[in-house]
Order: sequence, then structure tokens, then C-alpha cells
Amino acid sequence: MNKLHRFFRLKPTQFIILSFVFMILLGTFLLMLPFSTTNHQGLRWIDALFVSTSASCVTGLTVVDLHNDLTFFGTVVMLMLIQVGGLGIMTLATLVVHTMGYRFRLQENIVLQESLNQGGQAGLVELISRMIKYTFVIEGFFAVVLTIHFFPEFGLNAIGYGIFHSISAFCNAGFDLFGNYDSLCKRNDDYFLMTCIGSLIILGGIGFTVMSDFIHKKSWRKFSLHTKIVVVMNIALILVGTLLIFAVEYYNPDTVGNLSTPAQIANACFTSVSCRTAGFNTFDLAQAEQITQLVMIILMFIGASPLSTGGGIKATTFFVILMSMWSVFRGKSEVVVFGRRITSKLRDQSFAIFTMGTIWVVTAGIILSVIDGEVHELEEIIFETVSGFGTVGMGIGITSEWNTLGKLILSLTMLVGRVGIMTFMLSLITQKDSMIKYPPEDIMVG
Repeated sequence: MNKLHRFFRLKPTQFIILSFVFMILLGTFLLMLPFSTTNHQGLRWIDALFVSTSASCVTGLTVVDLHNDLTFFGTVVMLMLIQVGGLGIMTLATLVVHTMGYRFRLQENIVLQESLNQGGQAGLVELISRMIKYTFVIEGFFAVVLTIHFFPEFGLNAIGYGIFHSISAFCNAGFDLFGNYDSLCKRNDDYFLMTCIGSLIILGGIGFTVMSDFIHKKSWRKFSLHTKIVVVMNIALILVGTLLIFAVEYYNPDTVGNLSTPAQIANACFTSVSCRTAGFNTFDLAQAEQITQLVMIILMFIGASPLSTGGGIKATTFFVILMSMWSVFRGKSEVVVFGRRITSKLRDQSFAIFTMGTIWVVTAGIILSVIDGEVHELEEIIFETVSGFGTVGMGIGITSEWNTLGKLILSLTMLVGRVGIMTFMLSLITQKDSMIKYPPEDIMVG
């Protein structure tokens, strides 16, 4: 335990990142083993690193066809990386150590607080226990449902398909076992499957604190402000995304144009849900209109909710930014939502997260564009970059074409998107409070 105490002396943000790095490297090693792949040669180190990062960060971008390229062992490795990555290695480790009777010190509680994005330290272990319970109950239920659904097609193998896709969808990973990188494209008329996968994506993306409010408080009036904002934003983003995608792709025969109107609406809705952070797709995204790709880029960048299995800058961050701008336009000095005031510190953090996220995506996109050498269109590169940053994993067919440096850039982008841009930056910067107060002076802006 003394070694554990010394390890916890790292900055909380550094510990969070190192826990993911450790998991990624372990996954890389396992996927390089000969019995992980069907050709008995193992994956090349860069491909193993990329896929391990994508699974650990529950992204879904892949250069490997899980169905055709990985053995049962390799698939299990991927499934474990997705499960642990979705919950967070620290979440699971905390529960194990606590079960063994270990009492956490102050600094260790601070690490947990940072990893769970919580403002206080009260009830952290209880929250983690609830997270584990909610996860296994939801994944278990849908694993059974999907197994029954897949049984006529896959027989006893349906058990594996049910378990894998339940975990992959709830963790918002977007990996599938259907082969040939098709995702759900050949199943875009399977409304039951889309409903199950979509429900898992939403449940995994709203966050565990929201689940807890729904289960224990059961009343809109009693819900926390956080829960109310998450619900409103999720409904708004899903509806707006569905309407825009449906309207743009209605006449596109290469996507949903040849489907019936109900099927078009169902596919548009599923895409709107999935592109926020999951990565399953029911039509060829490379054939989608540019406006649709732009809408998807925006939704991917916004992402899921805090303390969820998804990435992005988070829907609550985007909501605070919108409300702050609206307050400025109205000449109000405070942001008030549902009878509660948003603090100036939270507003500053939201704008910082948005700005840092934008800078990261633009910078990574520029670097990838230089590496690419103008082989692909700029919008395709930006789509790929945002897909990695938002841990979405939706691809438009260029992921496997990146060279070693390009895959490393995307791997780092996925890691930053999973741990959070704020956490990543704070791990590199030492914060110091200054006792000196300088006089203010206005400058011209806008």
C-alpha cells in the first residue's frame, strides 16, 4: 500500500491519463500476440496501438475487421478494453480496492473526484458502486434481448453477438462483429436492432448521475439542474439532428433515398443518436451529402454528457455556452436556468473547454492534412479528426489509409477526447494562485 500512496502523489489529472496509457499499452501487447489474429502473426505494433487506443477510449475507429481478422481471444481482449475503457480503469480499481477494505486518503479521493468529474468528495464510492450496478444490469438485460434477436441468424453464436454489441453500444464504442466494416448498413431495416442499440447509446451517453436521479428522485421538480439540462439537450440535439439529416438525405439514393419514409426517419434518428458519440452507422457516410457530414461533425464535437461513457466537449458545456451568449445578447450579467444561477467559474470553464477543443481539432486536422498530402478532401480529414476527438468512431473509409504518424496523431486525439481536454491540459500545466491583484482596464472587442 505504501507504493500505492507514492503513486497517488502524482497530480490527479496525470494519474487519470497514466491509467488509460497503461490500459492501452497492455491491450497493444495482447493484440500483437500471434493467437490474437486469424493469420497467427498478431497485429503490427502501430495497428495494435491504434485499435487498443480506440477500444480503451471507446471510440470505434479501426484498421482491423474484428469479425475476419481477430480470433476469439482477440475479440475478448477488445471487449474487455471497451468495458474497462467505458467505465474507466480507476472506477473499477477503486471498487476492487475498497471491497478489500482499503480506506482512501485525501489525495486519493481527489484523484477519484477528478476522474469522475465531481465537485465534491462525498459519496464517491457509493457513486462508483451505482455506476457498476447500473452498467451490468443494463448491459445484461440488453445482452439477453439481443441474443434472442440474433439467435435465428447465428444460432449459439448469438450469445457472443448479444454480449459484445450490448457492451459496445452502452459504452458508446461503436465496434461490431458483422464484418467487412459494414457496421449496421446491411441492417438498416431492422428496426428492433436499431431501437436496442439506440437505447443503449442514449443510456450510456446521458451519464450515471442522470440515471441515479431518474431511479431515485423520479420527479422533474426534484431533479438536479444537471439532470434537467442533460435531458433537454439530449432531446433537442436528437430532434434537430434527425430533422436535418432526414431533410438533406431524403432524395439521396446512395444513403436513405431508396427507403420508405418511415425507414428514412428511423435511419436519420438512429444516425443523430449514434453520431453524438457511439459510431454505429446504417448507411455509407462517404456517400452522405456535405451538409449531413457538417451536421454530424457538430454533433460529434458536442458529444455526450459528463460522467458517461461518451466523449466530446459534452452537451452541458455546449448548453452553458449557448445560455451565456444569450445572456450577453439580453444584457444580463448572470445566467439563470430553471431557477438556478450558473456560476462565472463554470462559464469560464465551459468557454475554455470549447476553445481548447476547437484548437486541438483544428491543429490535429492541419497536421493530418499535411501528412495526407492532399490525397483526401479537407472535410474528410476534419470528419475523421472530430470523430476521434468525440470518441465517436464514425469513419468515411480513410482510417486504414493513414501512415504511422497519422495513426499516432489520431490515437493521441482519441485519448484526449476520452479523458477530456481540460484534464489533459491540466496534467501538463501547474496551477498557481497569485496573491497579486492588478487593476482592471477595458479593451475593445468584437
